[in-house]
Amino acid sequence: MPRFEPKPVVWLNNWQPAEPTASRSEAEQLLQKGDALKMLGMYDAAEAMYVRSANTDLDFAFPMYQLACNYELAGSHDQAYEAFQQAMQRGFDDFPTALYDDELGKIRRRSDFNDTLATIRTRYIIVASEHVGQPIAVRPETDKPPEGWPMIMLLHGYGDSHLNYLDEARLWAKQGFVAVVVPGSVPTHGSYYQWSHDSSEPTHEDLQAIVNSSLLDGVIDLSRVYLLGFSQGALHAMLVTQDHPDLYAGCVSLSPGGSLVTQLTRPSLDPEKGTARFVLIHGDEEPHAPLVNLWARECEKAKWMFEGQTHPGGHHFPDDWDQRVPAIATFLLK
Repeated sequence: MPRFEPKPVVWLNNWQPAEPTASRSEAEQLLQKGDALKMLGMYDAAEAMYVRSANTDLDFAFPMYQLACNYELAGSHDQAYEAFQQAMQRGFDDFPTALYDDELGKIRRRSDFNDTLATIRTRYIIVASEHVGQPIAVRPETDKPPEGWPMIMLLHGYGDSHLNYLDEARLWAKQGFVAVVVPGSVPTHGSYYQWSHDSSEPTHEDLQAIVNSSLLDGVIDLSRVYLLGFSQGALHAMLVTQDHPDLYAGCVSLSPGGSLVTQLTRPSLDPEKGTARFVLIHGDEEPHAPLVNLWARECEKAKWMFEGQTHPGGHHFPDDWDQRVPAIATFLLK
């Protein structure tokens, strides 16, 4: 997977977002509705939404790609391949998604797929550096302590955007943290990102670039740097904290998952490297309880503080999350 130089962190009040065209914005909204319908197995309704999205912005390749996946899931391979070819004609360049996407079904088994994938990768290398996300920091409204504010970096889930976590950053700033929303190190389409499927080290490198930035010099307390992640971001937050407890004082993990998840079943906590505080949260409909028990035991052995929480439902933030945050913040800072 190509690796790109991360952009420097900026304060929220200095951030200048790129405004999409009206047609792209509408097409994105229709695409998201199509994705939701596809996830529910409502393939006919999803097809109609993807077609509308594709017709709204003729330069937007991703709706045709998702339409191809939708057809494959519905068992219509010929229509899927035709939609995939149309995505390629529109310049589809989302290599990270195409590389791992099982929803491509039989398309992945075609004799020409590897050549097509090579074309997508070449396009990706050309354009993806322009799509590298910019970390955005939110500071507390309180006076800065002499030692600096504690800091928490927020890691989104697979295929999501750090921009969707700005309200979360504001919530943590109210708890007295400098909060930074961090884009995944693997840009995909638009303003959406993934974290590495192969290693958590690219994530650590990007996080350290933020911590050591000139913008935050003298602003944050380097002994109180924390991570919070959801899903794939939670997985990476846990692994990075496990490997570098001298640099990260704690981790809040919500519903960890992703390609590296088996590494969580073999925690390696070395108290000689440092100590950290862990909060591991999951929905009671998720099969995470054994993982919680395992990490609780390993944290106790390493004399790391641990707290496990559950909430009703599945793979999402707790409905009462805003009410939980103050207590979690207090636990981290003890």
